[in-house]
Amino acid sequence: MRRRFPEWVNTEVVVKAIKMREEGKLSKQLNLWIENLLEIDKK
Repeated sequence: MRRRFPEWVNTEVVVKAIKMREEGKLSKQLNLWIENLLEIDKK
């Protein structure tokens, strides 16, 4: 199965997702997406 990634990412949305992740308010699915997108260690 081919992985789908956006060709571009809205910076405002990513920044908001990072803040929500740090606060522990991000859903599991979105948390996995942001970790994968930014290649960051799992929290």
